[in-house]
Amino acid sequence: MLIGLHRASTVFGAAVGTSGASIAATSLASKSKHNFFILLPCLWTATSASLAPATPLLGDVAAVYDSPEAAVDNPANAGFIVHSGLAGSAEGMKSEKVAARYPGLEPITIQNSGLSVPLAMPGIVYKASPRLGVGGFVVPPVPYTFEVTKKKLPVILLGQPFYLNAKVKAQLLGAASFIMGYRLSNNFGIGIGGDYAAVKFNAVMSEFQSGTTLAVVDGSLVLANAIIGARIMLANGRIGLGMATSVMQMQQAKLDISSPLINGGSAQDSLKAATSGLNKQKSFTNMLVGLRLKPNSSLTFMGEVRYTRSDPEQESVSIINLKKEAVDVRDVMAIRAGVVLNAAPRVNLLSGFRFEPSPIGPGRLGDDPRVGFGTMEFLMAAAGLAPLGEYYMVAGGLQLGVLQAPHKQGSNDRYWRLIIEGGLTFTEASIGIDETGEMPGAYYYRKIATVGGLKFNF
Repeated sequence: MLIGLHRASTVFGAAVGTSGASIAATSLASKSKHNFFILLPCLWTATSASLAPATPLLGDVAAVYDSPEAAVDNPANAGFIVHSGLAGSAEGMKSEKVAARYPGLEPITIQNSGLSVPLAMPGIVYKASPRLGVGGFVVPPVPYTFEVTKKKLPVILLGQPFYLNAKVKAQLLGAASFIMGYRLSNNFGIGIGGDYAAVKFNAVMSEFQSGTTLAVVDGSLVLANAIIGARIMLANGRIGLGMATSVMQMQQAKLDISSPLINGGSAQDSLKAATSGLNKQKSFTNMLVGLRLKPNSSLTFMGEVRYTRSDPEQESVSIINLKKEAVDVRDVMAIRAGVVLNAAPRVNLLSGFRFEPSPIGPGRLGDDPRVGFGTMEFLMAAAGLAPLGEYYMVAGGLQLGVLQAPHKQGSNDRYWRLIIEGGLTFTEASIGIDETGEMPGAYYYRKIATVGGLKFNF
């Protein structure tokens, strides 16, 4: 039976391809200063992407899964992996549609298609003993600069649509990962792990029609995370339980912003307010709990929930009144599931499901206003930088054993040294904000993508 592979921690990534937009044409000239304060939080969202794993063909499950990728989310898995190995998977081609409709305005539609180019950290585990698995790597600064340019991005400001151009460059300054899992007995294990990534970036924002530069932003971002986990197997391995939690999360950011729109006084005060709170350290903000059922040697069911605790003190700049306000955040619980069917000695069939709720609520106006879901999230999806939450994803594919490990005389340990995988994912979101929200509107998102990956056991 094949051993699966599905884990890659995305440091940063974006889609490079063709895009088109249809929207009512409106000049940006009269609102240039306001647009600058929209672009800043959008840029911050793009560069502070989560280090969450990517295991799409199995719905991103990782709580109880014998693969190096899953050990990054629950390091206790490293103690149960049989062979040393490395693995990684990534999205290939994609076709993406993003749409929005606001009361009284023409519908907005964005089409993104082409090649997705993520930079991902692989999962690596070395078996120092049958019970001890350790892993990790260090990536030095990469001289390659990743660049993405998006033109005619729509922004809704004060109830009116506008166009913007954005050109973003990013370079990896370094990345590292550490995993250690140990089985205290045949059926129970614990683990610790962590990861680190640092990038620097440059962004140039300009008006779509005139090409006039609105702002140039240079900055750097550091993300770090520490995790502990545990796993227990019951009923001769037919039932498995796993859990993990982040004991520490840290982010540090530096921004250097130049713009002809910032000349001091109230503008500088607004800029200071918009960039405050970028450096944070939090504890126990995420928890993972999962179950694995294996009714027979050919079939495996996996499911899990992931709880994320939001920061109630989070603030942003409202595009309704252009003031710093609290964000309408909420704790969320994501659901993920995957199925593996060993259809032939060298073939596994895979299917997955994922439901990812949005931590941003609808917001509200009035005496106690809250920044809510709206243009910021739509702009990120339109630029191809993130899905439009709240979304669900379904996936299907297969794993193929390509190279079998040499048979050792007197050993019954037969396994595949090289495994490849491929498949398709379908992601969709449909969101409505009624008149009680900060920005009433309807949003739609759809993506079809190819996924490929490989695993090498040694």
